[in-house]
Amino acid sequence: MSDKPIPCKQCPLFTSIEKIIPGNQDQIIAFQQIQLDALREQLRDKGVKRVIFTRDQKKRLARAAKPIIDLLRKIKISIVKPDTLIKWNNKMKAKKWDYSDKRKGALTFTDDTKTLVIKLATENSSWGYLRIHGELKKLGHRISVTSVRKILHQAAIPTAPQRKGMSPTWKQFLQGHKDAIWACDYFTEEVWSTVGLLTCYVLFFIHHATRTVYIAGATTNPNAVWVAQQARNFSMYLDDKQMANFRFIIHDRDPALAAIDRVLKCQGVEPVLTPPHAPQCNAYAERFVREARETLDNMIIIGQRHLMHVCKKIEHHHNLRRPHQGIDNCIPAGFVYPNEPIPPDKVQCEESLGGLLNHYYAKAA
Repeated sequence: MSDKPIPCKQCPLFTSIEKIIPGNQDQIIAFQQIQLDALREQLRDKGVKRVIFTRDQKKRLARAAKPIIDLLRKIKISIVKPDTLIKWNNKMKAKKWDYSDKRKGALTFTDDTKTLVIKLATENSSWGYLRIHGELKKLGHRISVTSVRKILHQAAIPTAPQRKGMSPTWKQFLQGHKDAIWACDYFTEEVWSTVGLLTCYVLFFIHHATRTVYIAGATTNPNAVWVAQQARNFSMYLDDKQMANFRFIIHDRDPALAAIDRVLKCQGVEPVLTPPHAPQCNAYAERFVREARETLDNMIIIGQRHLMHVCKKIEHHHNLRRPHQGIDNCIPAGFVYPNEPIPPDKVQCEESLGGLLNHYYAKAA
């Protein structure tokens, strides 16, 4: 055996022998052999058949064994076979040139990401894989374009050109055009007359964006001539309010409302008819009917003129006094909010219709 010290500084199983007298190397090696034999026996007693090394441990063992690999073949002081050390060393040399440390690897995605992919695809029929991928990136979801395609394929959602056949929902349509949409409808009220109770039909219009209401009129006979005249009055009302830029009018399929379409079509307004027996498709109008009923059900209406007087009070309160939850609890038009809170002793109540409609405001200084 050569007197040159064995360079095993980095090996975790050997002590440095640079400072050991060369004549004592055989005794040191024998001592190390006894330690390793004892270690093997303990591991065998515990049922450990194979020692698992970490990646860093493999690297250190292979680096330390490389200069003395021939010597390790002759002695049995290692818990790892020399051939295994050579194999580890070759793997490390090959890995140096495969650039695996620069490879990103496959991206995994969570169930939340999958749900969001399907949501974006169904709510936006014209969005392709790249567009959806970009939106997900904005939201902090890491997913590849290929994974987006795979998710949509598994969910049986077609690609963007074919997905255009998926018609938008009513909610999507209304939200996208609310500034240009008015809706109209009737509600009925029983009024007392000299011949008993008569059914009056009240025609009203409501703007989707601002919730502004215009009550056109009330009649016991809503024929085409009367309806057409109310449509002309409504058109003049919009001109006065500088709101004549609307493009759609939503109403149900009542034949009596067909006269409105004939009048407004001349101004470029397109009618949108709701499906049969689908009041939710005209939800804003239905909500106003419920609001009007809250007042009318607490009154006894005598005559058609009294009915119109009450309806105009409801319209005034709705447009200028009442906050609306659908527009962030704001008032549709003509109200100036104070900059500072008003103390209770300066709050005054404005009653309408005998206290059925109340409005609170600051007393004049």
